[in-house]
Amino acid sequence: MQLSPTKRFCKSSTESYKKPYLIPMEPAIKMLRTQRVPIFLLVDSIRHSEEELSISLRVLRDIELLGRFYVFDNPIAVNSFLLKHDFLFNAIFEAYKHLNEIFGAGVETHLKIHNDPEEDFEALFIIVKSVLPSDQSLNLLDRFDEEWWLDVDDEIRKLIEVDVENMP
Repeated sequence: MQLSPTKRFCKSSTESYKKPYLIPMEPAIKMLRTQRVPIFLLVDSIRHSEEELSISLRVLRDIELLGRFYVFDNPIAVNSFLLKHDFLFNAIFEAYKHLNEIFGAGVETHLKIHNDPEEDFEALFIIVKSVLPSDQSLNLLDRFDEEWWLDVDDEIRKLIEVDVENMP
């Protein structure tokens, strides 16, 4: 079964819903339950499968899907940020895919909001929790930057930071 290709970046998450989908939602979910297919391979199909959904429901579905990949350190703050910046969804899903390729499948990832009211700055941090030694984790983060992150649109990188934290 063929999946629709992942669209690299969109100015708005609503643009990504305009392309046709190849797997309806129910068969995609059934595939997740019956086969050992990594969920991020089916995200594109699940996200684009129900054209009749309103844009706000699609955003809520995307937030729900992100919750399968990331731990929301402060769910209310993360959800609020994502609702304000819905054009970030594709980049966040793509980041997870690339982090899994570089750090290994099943890497623990978190979404965390950082606020600096004095600077009027708010950003979403993607935190990779690593059990590897610090130098090895930082080398993998550098590889992630070089292979993918530095090619991401500047507007997206202004709102999202990717960092590594070592777990004991």
